[in-house]
Amino acid sequence: MGLFGRKKGHDAAPGPVPDGRPPLGLSPAVRERIAQEPMVGNKLAAGEVLQRVLATLKDERGVQVENVATALGALSGRACHLAARDGRASRRPEYAGRDDLQVGTSDGRTFVMGPAISWPLLESPHSVWSLVAGYAQSQGAPLPDVHELVRHSAATVGGPEFGRPRYAPGTAPGALPVDHLGAWEPMLAHIVALAPDPQQWPVVYGLAVQGLFQMTGGQFDLTVLTRVVMDSALATSKIPVAS
Repeated sequence: MGLFGRKKGHDAAPGPVPDGRPPLGLSPAVRERIAQEPMVGNKLAAGEVLQRVLATLKDERGVQVENVATALGALSGRACHLAARDGRASRRPEYAGRDDLQVGTSDGRTFVMGPAISWPLLESPHSVWSLVAGYAQSQGAPLPDVHELVRHSAATVGGPEFGRPRYAPGTAPGALPVDHLGAWEPMLAHIVALAPDPQQWPVVYGLAVQGLFQMTGGQFDLTVLTRVVMDSALATSKIPVAS
């Protein structure tokens, strides 16, 4: 594990991903194609997301891949939380009978979890898990046990280990998933022109993770990176968003 194009052992600067590169311009022809084929917009938005995250997290030493995986995982979790809230509010059929529960902890915090969030995060054909794990598996990487990932996230809610991705031994990026959530609104401003439906946002981030994995070119352990992404996403998907 380490940095793109640099020696191992250096940590990229941690922190949230702010708005960076100029806004994306779209021709009328591209807008029309996106309207007809939403997945085209998802893929374009995923490319925008990945390039903006990379540009922001890069410093003179390079870009630490674990830090990028953490950021993308964190934003994936927020996308799933909002997709679930939208799905229930708009009575989408795929969310029928799927409710989420608020869980209070002894320190006064509140978290949200349940079947509605699990749909875009873990269960739908284009869930974050399906996209991330599917690509890792296509490259021959053994997958982490998704049930263990879910249990670990639920068991740590309210405790000191909650929201701490499990990196490879000796690797510890400074920014936790929650530290990257400040990037949500700036990043969303560049996504909505390409993927306006909240149900598309988890797909966008799942595809962005695929792009990151492809960029690694086999230099990094995709099993570990998949765990980092999902640990991050499972944590932030539980954090309430102000209405």
